[in-house]
Amino acid sequence: MKSKSLIVMLAAMLLIAACAPAAPADEPVLAEEEMMAESAPETEMEADEAANTTEMDSAEDMTAEVSFSQDVWPIIEEYALAAHGGKGGVFLESYADIMKYVTPGDPENSMLYKALIGDGVKQMPPDAPLPDEMIQTIYDWIQQGAQDN
Repeated sequence: MKSKSLIVMLAAMLLIAACAPAAPADEPVLAEEEMMAESAPETEMEADEAANTTEMDSAEDMTAEVSFSQDVWPIIEEYALAAHGGKGGVFLESYADIMKYVTPGDPENSMLYKALIGDGVKQMPPDAPLPDEMIQTIYDWIQQGAQDN
């Protein structure tokens, strides 16, 4: 039984090897250094363009810095301040008040974010959730350290 299994495996390996494309005989196999030299930019301008493209790609992957005063406070002011400003309960009248409900760098454990998505607490605002973009802005701000900027 073992020999039959070995023969079947050997036959399968030979079949796979026979079907695999081989390198053309008339083209020499290039060493890694030669391949790098062939793909290297020919001019300084091409090198600069390649570097700029890489920088732009990595910048797109990173989230833009979120400002408390420019991005977060206007959301709080428009959607939460009427209910959470000067009345009993949760106060969100200032950065200091808001920080009582935020764990900088950890949106998933921040009461502010949990309330916005309704994760284990009553969703806020109660009449309708904020647009996803606004929730993402607050998430990103908390993730970036919840700076007072």
